Amino acid sequence: MARQARQSARARWPQVRGRTGGRVSCGGFRIDTLENKDYGMFLSAKTPLVAIDIGSHSIKVAQLAGVRDKYELLSFGLMPLESEAIVDGVVKKEDVVIDTLSRLVKAEKIPTRHAAVSVAGEAVIVKKIKVPMMSEKELVLSINHEAEQYIPFDIDDVSIDFQIIGRGVAAEPEEESDQEKMEILLVAVQRELIDSRTGILAEAGLKPVIVDLDMFAIVNALGVSRDLSRLGSVALLDLGATFTHVNIVLNGFTAFTRDIPVGGSSCTQKLMSEFGVSYEQAEAIKRGELPEKVEREDAVRVLAGSFGKIAEEVQKSFEFFSATTNTQVERVFVSGGGALVPGAAGLLGEKLGAPAELLDPFAAVKIGKKFDREMASRMAPIAAVAIGLATRKFDYK
Repeated sequence: MARQARQSARARWPQVRGRTGGRVSCGGFRIDTLENKDYGMFLSAKTPLVAIDIGSHSIKVAQLAGVRDKYELLSFGLMPLESEAIVDGVVKKEDVVIDTLSRLVKAEKIPTRHAAVSVAGEAVIVKKIKVPMMSEKELVLSINHEAEQYIPFDIDDVSIDFQIIGRGVAAEPEEESDQEKMEILLVAVQRELIDSRTGILAEAGLKPVIVDLDMFAIVNALGVSRDLSRLGSVALLDLGATFTHVNIVLNGFTAFTRDIPVGGSSCTQKLMSEFGVSYEQAEAIKRGELPEKVEREDAVRVLAGSFGKIAEEVQKSFEFFSATTNTQVERVFVSGGGALVPGAAGLLGEKLGAPAELLDPFAAVKIGKKFDREMASRMAPIAAVAIGLATRKFDYK
């Protein structure tokens, strides 16, 4: 079943002890430091967990239950954020974010305080590197030393983790060494970002027990309905407001990541300047709601141009990935706010030369009568992070 396949893939992620004393895994940072040991060390699949996705324009919450090897949606809600409350992933108006989160949790009648949250942006580093052959225990002890040369932050200011991808691989050509190496996926997150997100949750009355990465949450969302190990080479494109996140997954493993500094906001600005409309009207055009003075073919032309520029940058990532792995991207899954633009997946797929579709995290999830299935379908692309986070509760027995 989908859940079994996902759990099998999750088992690949080793859980190690990071330098900060928190227990972490590449699948997400599980916080169980002395400060919050009272609630962080006793998670189980039966522990209610609410997933919190704090985005640039809105906050999403979600809860899942496991029913006979399938997921059931318990709650899903969204509340818009005040303009510029979060800019480029950085919280600028903390009080506004805390208040919005508090009101959303209350509105959705979330019964649990245990919460999972995710992070993304320039404070997050995900990089595939090669290190000398050693045991996993030895790597746990030496990972900070190995990682220091790849991280543009003070090593004491980050939480670090890794995933072993392969052993017995050749050294890089410039090393001029015949010593075999092991390949790992290095993950580093500035503690300041983790503290910011967990602090917001705490101020809103929640208990942060899991901190994940947006990109891993999206992979997990796809894994709800797909067997990741059998998908081959797929690209997950998360179209955010200011960044497009590229995550290429090869046979269930993250093989390449890149953040492209262009997203939905550039499309909005282009519509505003082209048609002389307000921000709100430009956003409406992106949803397919055209004001009287804008012809559909003109709107399509501008949108196609904007998505074409995004596709050009994504194509560079595909070409680099292909050149370094001798593997072509076979399929593309699109999520994020930019994916709400009608025809977005088709436009990108046409430009990239690969089949593209919207990522629907609800595809294999049981949705009860209290939910509007049509609304869930429309909101699917922006629900990926929240649903992926919500699946984390099933990592624990």
